Amino acid sequence: MSKRRKIGDWVWLSKNAGFVGESNRLKAEIKPEGDFSPCFLCDDEDCREWVTLWTEPDEDGKIHMLCHVSECHMFDNPQH
Repeated sequence: MSKRRKIGDWVWLSKNAGFVGESNRLKAEIKPEGDFSPCFLCDDEDCREWVTLWTEPDEDGKIHMLCHVSECHMFDNPQH
């Protein structure tokens, strides 16, 4: 299973991670906006789903919010 994440962590996301789902290996920061809940995508009972992540600015300078991203969709590098 993925390592435990915490508020302030920067992570790379798998394609279409979260409910907004427009990411494609975007780098995002876990923000202290709401509590995490258990993941509903995988069978790992320790996997968490984080309420809000904000991405780095894209090529147009826009920052995107991603909602309800599970730890099983977070990685430490873009090549995963």
